[in-house]
Amino acid sequence: MAEFDFTNFERKGNYENNIQLSSALAISEAVIKATENTLRTIKIFTPDLEAEIYNNDTFRKQLLSFTQGNRHAQIQILVDDISTALQSGHKLIGLAQQLSSIVTIKDTPADYQCVKISFILYDQSTFIFKPDNKSQKAILSNCKNRNNKLHDFFTLAWDQAEQNSHTRRLSI
Repeated sequence: MAEFDFTNFERKGNYENNIQLSSALAISEAVIKATENTLRTIKIFTPDLEAEIYNNDTFRKQLLSFTQGNRHAQIQILVDDISTALQSGHKLIGLAQQLSSIVTIKDTPADYQCVKISFILYDQSTFIFKPDNKSQKAILSNCKNRNNKLHDFFTLAWDQAEQNSHTRRLSI
């Protein structure tokens, strides 16, 4: 794994425009709002699909809206442990099974699971970053420098990750 320093990441680069989010509800609302303005890609790095943020009908509908009629739409999700989400019927898993050519969920490679962050990237322009994936605090930012660092980190992990077999629906 390449070395990435996420220490005080939320204060590096252009941080004057950071919007502080201090609850799961605020983060979830910011995720939904940012999804409205996305044109091509959404990339999520999460420990367990964070049900308090991503498992709601409004977000699922927003993702469906994003994908409909958009031939460039792509949603990539890296998750450390999907077992709880599978047991609870997480809406992103259902969406991945419904739109398997657009939504892909992969298991985060072991080397990347020790990084205790979580984030979502939108079109390499906006991101929501949680410096501690167990925390209810995050930042919303459009800092290009930090977005590029998160994108590079995600891409390296994605290229090493394997598709999660539980998230694909096979039709015969």
